Amino acid sequence: MCVRTARGRGVSRASRDYFKLDLGVMRPDRWLFQPGSARQLAAVRIGLCAVLALRVALRPNLYLDLSQQEASLFRPLSWAKLFHHMPSRGLLLAALIVCVVAAVCAAAGFRGRIALPIAWVAGVFLNGFLTSQGKVVHNDVLLLLCMFALIPARHSDVWSVDAWLARRRSEPPAPDVSVRYGWPVRTAMVVIAFTYCITGLHKLQFTGFDWASSDNLRWVLYTASDSQNGNSLGLFIADHPLLAHVFAWGTLVVECTFPLALVWPVSRWFYVPGVVGMHAGIYATMHLNYVAMAATVVIVYVNWAWIADRLEQRGADRHRLHPAPART
Repeated sequence: MCVRTARGRGVSRASRDYFKLDLGVMRPDRWLFQPGSARQLAAVRIGLCAVLALRVALRPNLYLDLSQQEASLFRPLSWAKLFHHMPSRGLLLAALIVCVVAAVCAAAGFRGRIALPIAWVAGVFLNGFLTSQGKVVHNDVLLLLCMFALIPARHSDVWSVDAWLARRRSEPPAPDVSVRYGWPVRTAMVVIAFTYCITGLHKLQFTGFDWASSDNLRWVLYTASDSQNGNSLGLFIADHPLLAHVFAWGTLVVECTFPLALVWPVSRWFYVPGVVGMHAGIYATMHLNYVAMAATVVIVYVNWAWIADRLEQRGADRHRLHPAPART
């Protein structure tokens, strides 16, 4: 789950560093601007933009129905305070189409450095009104924050239509490793780590350790089950106090200590599955959909460049084991 930034000797060196504490994070200027992999950055671009396109395209009525809200119920937040009511259905539909098309183009790397900021602006526009209904909706906030870090980056130098077109024009290939590829991914990693950490500290700020040591989670699960006309998994956990406390303490530990994933790369094998499991449990027991947050964590923290190297190596090994028959 570590971002190793080079092939060959670079990967071997990163493998050794994978189990060591990376105290370089104490010097943010040096830690952020270490060399990074162009393929890792491209993978993050593909993943984040694909998730945004799917989130908007698969639930259009969630945004289009906003036009039907009464103006008296409009509760704008942040930049949405510039408006006095929800936008028209036509404007929301236009923003939805622009968001999906631009996100797909950015994921494919077609005019990526133009398409990605357009997709981000359209996504912020749609989700800004979604959270102006009187309840803060933060399901896609982490996704959009991490995408923002990619806007000024050279994220389409590889694994993109733009890169393919550049090769057709006989332009020199992009380097495998460069400082310009490392900082966007590392910035997204920092955003994720401290988003979860602040969430955990927020719980401690208002309720202290009672959030986990009391029956707080049990009552939340009972209430969620009642709103669903019964949830067998939620009731099972709530009916077993020890199990409920284990999940509550596990949530606090994962959230409050997530920045450790920046300092100790091997701990990402705990934090990434931990976050995915936490959001899966929330959905299974409360039917709250935070799939975009879980997907963002996986996309940013999984080492896609290393996986690509392993797949290429397996393909090469398979080719050597099965040589083509000689022609006579």
